[in-house]
Amino acid sequence: MNYNEDLINDLAQQKVVLFIGAGVSSSVNLDAMNRFKGWPDFLEAAAENRDVKLKRQIKSLIKSKDYLLACELLQADYGETWERKVTEEYGRAAQPSKLHKSLISLGQRIILTTNFDKLVESAWASSLADGERHFKVLTKIDNDIFKILKDHDTSYIIKIHGSIDDVSNIVFSRSQYIRLAFGNENYSLFLDSLLLNYTFLFVGFSMDDPAITSLMELYAYKYPKSRPHYIITNNKIPQNILDIHRSLRKLIAMTYDPKNNHEELPKLIDGMMERVNLKAKANIAKLLAKIS
Repeated sequence: MNYNEDLINDLAQQKVVLFIGAGVSSSVNLDAMNRFKGWPDFLEAAAENRDVKLKRQIKSLIKSKDYLLACELLQADYGETWERKVTEEYGRAAQPSKLHKSLISLGQRIILTTNFDKLVESAWASSLADGERHFKVLTKIDNDIFKILKDHDTSYIIKIHGSIDDVSNIVFSRSQYIRLAFGNENYSLFLDSLLLNYTFLFVGFSMDDPAITSLMELYAYKYPKSRPHYIITNNKIPQNILDIHRSLRKLIAMTYDPKNNHEELPKLIDGMMERVNLKAKANIAKLLAKIS
């Protein structure tokens, strides 16, 4: 793997925001038939025992990747039992995967995730030795969120779509997006600030999220000369989509072979970590040379 030197240098200086998507949660150490479901699989499973007409609608919406509307219809149909349905899937206990641990080992100060589960928190907590400073978990974006930009002594996990601890405030359906993402000015302002001040590395994220994709495209339009961001994706993605990532979203793709349940992905991250350690040592050596 040829790692981008600008990305390695930013990682060595803790200037990277790790953006963790649903693909990372699906790597947990549950049996292969019982892994955490991504949006399409969860919605399709939730539609199984519903009315035939609704089931047909949901499958059609999933096929067209309109997950928000599919979720809106299911949420309305389930009524008061919807929160229990979501909790049954994403509230399950599980051990973080090798991929979670590899990502945490990159040692970045800020992690963003659209995932509701608690796996990132568990992976980070298990990496800490006694006496090390703990991280903070934020599950909503409000006026206080901007302190993160200057609070360089504290590490953060920011669950931008909420947490399974409070199902009523997660961003999952179209109405929830309107209320908590599109309708929240702090949401776009905060992410725009991070995009300008840090380098993003997307992992396990398919760019199907309308709010995030729109923000990336607006960022690329407003700041055409700004530095790019990065996305790790499997090599089955068509080249014209990768070209769109670069031209429309300022996203440079790093690809890997997804065979054997994506076993190459954590190895890619571990190789990146080795390069980061070498870069950090080189930076320290340069600093010492200047001092002497």
